Amino acid sequence: MSSLTRIYLPLTAADLDELATSHELSLDGRLATGVTDALRESAPQDDDEGWEFTATQDAAAATADGQRVVVAAADVPDDKVQPAGGEIASAVTVSGVLSRQRVASLHLGDEGVRPEPGEELELSWYDITELDEVRRLLGDD
Repeated sequence: MSSLTRIYLPLTAADLDELATSHELSLDGRLATGVTDALRESAPQDDDEGWEFTATQDAAAATADGQRVVVAAADVPDDKVQPAGGEIASAVTVSGVLSRQRVASLHLGDEGVRPEPGEELELSWYDITELDEVRRLLGDD
């Protein structure tokens, strides 16, 4: 059995609906973030917690313009994750299918708050069992 890598995946309301109904989400061609070697090298003073925070914030910043920030923290097989390179040190490309049971948590930005470049966002933490509540909150926007 392969090892798992934690990724941080920007989600849309449609993605959340897909997770709720089919209990899975295609990852093919999607950009996510994670603790990469490039991220570790860019912030050697940080520890695992600091790198994970940065990867989460980078995923939040990658949210589509005009949408409320939703980021999933999920564990996927190592062989499905590749460093993306480029300007964002935490960027990874992912492939395969993400099952709902591999989603550890959801992180939701405040209503009306959209990410600005370099801005640190306050994200509320939700367990995956609270998926319907997160969907409800998005529907209230």
